[in-house]
Amino acid sequence: MRAVLARAPAPPDADQLRELRIVLLADAKDHGAEEHDYPLWQQRWRVLLGGSQGSDASTPLNLYGPPAVPGLDDRSGAPRLKVETAWHWPSRQQWESADAVVAFCYLPWNEARFQEVAAYLARGGGLVLVHSATWTMPGPSERVAALTGVGGFTRYRHGPVELEIATDHPLGLGLPPRLSFLDETYWPPTPAEHAARIQVLASSKESLGSTPDRGAPQPVFWLCEPDPGRVFGCVLGHYTWTFDDPYFRLLLLRGIAWSARESPYRLDALALPGARANGVINAGVWSGRRTPRAPCNPLPRPPSAPHRGRSRTAG
Repeated sequence: MRAVLARAPAPPDADQLRELRIVLLADAKDHGAEEHDYPLWQQRWRVLLGGSQGSDASTPLNLYGPPAVPGLDDRSGAPRLKVETAWHWPSRQQWESADAVVAFCYLPWNEARFQEVAAYLARGGGLVLVHSATWTMPGPSERVAALTGVGGFTRYRHGPVELEIATDHPLGLGLPPRLSFLDETYWPPTPAEHAARIQVLASSKESLGSTPDRGAPQPVFWLCEPDPGRVFGCVLGHYTWTFDDPYFRLLLLRGIAWSARESPYRLDALALPGARANGVINAGVWSGRRTPRAPCNPLPRPPSAPHRGRSRTAG
């Protein structure tokens, strides 16, 4: 991983950076253990990005398993970065001031919110959609696709995910051409006619038929530029351990920086503090096992939510 980071241009001195405002959007946890833990992600990525302050001094940076050992959990954050949090939906003031809004939860779209996001992107704001935020409830939406490039999905799968990385793209600089994860994928992007508007940074092969086959490439990480705004989409993130994988972190951090119209490498240094690969903290301090449940058993949702089925609502 350090070899990957060494390929990126060195960041400028802190006093040469403009101050960034990032909003982390989360909501109540809606699945079982180690799944869709939006509050935990928000708490720990607030420290990862913005650094620890006061009571944050002991907050771990990993989401899965025990905390990293002292000395491998740098909580200094990124320079000249202000992090705010939002619950359920950002405030009007946050939409007006944020450089990037990072959403990890199902998004409660309505007419007023469509207008807020459209205005935010029209002024050049960055929007990052992580896992649940890419799955439109109650179903794929033409209006969401017009804003973000992908209006939702209709299928999902839990298990091994083999990614093909666009290493010729600036956000893929230094990364290996293939990466493996244990998570959940969604596909196909719906409505299909908007697919030409996105740039695919990473894809996985998924079956489009009723029987297993070799599959067709489906976007897992993508970029969309509804000029002048920028949208970065990330399908992975179902399990907590995915956020601790340094390669996943690097892809997501580069997407956040890119969406804010900064160098995509500005946040690269945050890929390692507290990170784990296959359950191992930074070079072998702790070894853990990932034990996913497939299909997962979500926590009860409000009666108005649609039935959860493999071809209708994501797990």
